[in-house]
Amino acid sequence: MKLFFTTCLLFLTVVLFAQNAPEIVVQKQLDAYNRGDIKAFVATYADSVEIYGFNNQKLMLKGKTVLEKEYDELFKAYPKNYAALRGRIVQGNFVIDKEFVTGREGQKDMEATAIYEVQNGLIVKVWFIW
Repeated sequence: MKLFFTTCLLFLTVVLFAQNAPEIVVQKQLDAYNRGDIKAFVATYADSVEIYGFNNQKLMLKGKTVLEKEYDELFKAYPKNYAALRGRIVQGNFVIDKEFVTGREGQKDMEATAIYEVQNGLIVKVWFIW
């Protein structure tokens, strides 16, 4: 019986860890982004999230409230917005995604690289390279 409970505990630990694995969190974020699902998108971020431009290290956005406002406007302005994943690297709690963004009417399609830092199952920092 003790072995059974130990096995169950181990299994639950693995399942819970897997759901918070950095690549799983980032994939949930990308899926919500592509659906334009603002609530699911924002749920993958920490309250104190910071988003930077990589080239100049300029802070572009800080805080979940600002993130929700900015991306809600983006999703409404570009309902066909879509980021196709072209490649992914996972290194510890960092996930680097190469993306091809389309569906922004009036704008050219673009390649972008996003570097996500994940802690405790939430995205805490993002750096974008355009």
